[in-house]
Amino acid sequence: MENSKKISRENLFATVLLMIVVIVGISVAYAALSSTLRVSTESVSSNTLTWNVGFNPGTVNAVSGGSSNAGRVCGAATVTASSVTIADTTLSKPEDSCTYALTVKNTGSIDATLHTITPAAPTSTSCTNSGASMVCGNITYKLTTDSAGTTLLTTGGTLAKTNGTSTIYMVVKYTGTDVSETEQSQENGGFTLIYNQK
Repeated sequence: MENSKKISRENLFATVLLMIVVIVGISVAYAALSSTLRVSTESVSSNTLTWNVGFNPGTVNAVSGGSSNAGRVCGAATVTASSVTIADTTLSKPEDSCTYALTVKNTGSIDATLHTITPAAPTSTSCTNSGASMVCGNITYKLTTDSAGTTLLTTGGTLAKTNGTSTIYMVVKYTGTDVSETEQSQENGGFTLIYNQK
């Protein structure tokens, strides 16, 4: 019986030894068949995009409209990149108007689009408005795409990147029909334009 235990131990030892040899052999064979692959880059850099849409700064004098210049005064427009301020203006009779050519420029690296046009009524004056047109008493304010003031500015147009420009016109016009209408003084009327990334 002792002999049989001895043989069993030897068989067990041989079996364990054989399993170790087989496992080592499989590992060596697996290592011999493996490959190492690398993916690398030489250089990666990001190009920062820029956003810069605004008015072309300076001073803009108005083109006067109407049958006569008597009594009409078109104040000069002071233009910064983000705002236009028109000095005191007087319209004395029906059809008198003052038109200002304003240049919007995109010097950024992203195409822009005109997203919204929001009228801002003058203080202490009620108005009816629709997009780029606002009628306040006997004065009409308009943003147009032509100097004649006939085609209203609309949203959705593209302002191309890298020095794309667009000329818009601010038109202030006496649209009353009777010179005997009550004199009005209106302050701070205008529009807010919002450009978005296209």
